[in-house]
Amino acid sequence: MKQRTLLSISALLGATLLLLSGCSFFGGQDVRYTHWEPDLSPDGRYLIYESDDDGDLELYVRDLQTDEVRQITSNEDPDWSPTWSPDGRFVAYAGVLDENPDIYTVDVETLAVERLTSHEGDDINPSWGSDGLIYFNSNRTDSWEIYTIQPDGSELRKITQFEPTASE
Repeated sequence: MKQRTLLSISALLGATLLLLSGCSFFGGQDVRYTHWEPDLSPDGRYLIYESDDDGDLELYVRDLQTDEVRQITSNEDPDWSPTWSPDGRFVAYAGVLDENPDIYTVDVETLAVERLTSHEGDDINPSWGSDGLIYFNSNRTDSWEIYTIQPDGSELRKITQFEPTASE
């Protein structure tokens, strides 16, 4: 209980500092998310990130040796939280289709997109593990939990389970 209270106080202080510093997540200054959430490729040559350069959040890859930039998603809905596959061939990300955040992959060479989840809950924050699985958060139950899924969309598995304490 004491540790949870300390974490809650720390989170509150962090959010307050962001608010006071003008972070637009909390209604501060009008700031564009021009280049956001970078992730370095496994070989260290490419940087993937999201940008609103075309009017909404899309994913871009920058070659760090040549400074060439290539847009790898292009649609009317936002795409964010890119993460490289261990072999550097694919990127997993969160995106919105049908007004619902889900997890997708894109082949960096062919730009072929695959939708991995399609649950009515929000599936966000993907992270491609060194074990080849994609880890992500979802609120498809009564709380935010961690799930894994294979890159082909199979073998969805819930990793965590919130268990309220007697005081909650």
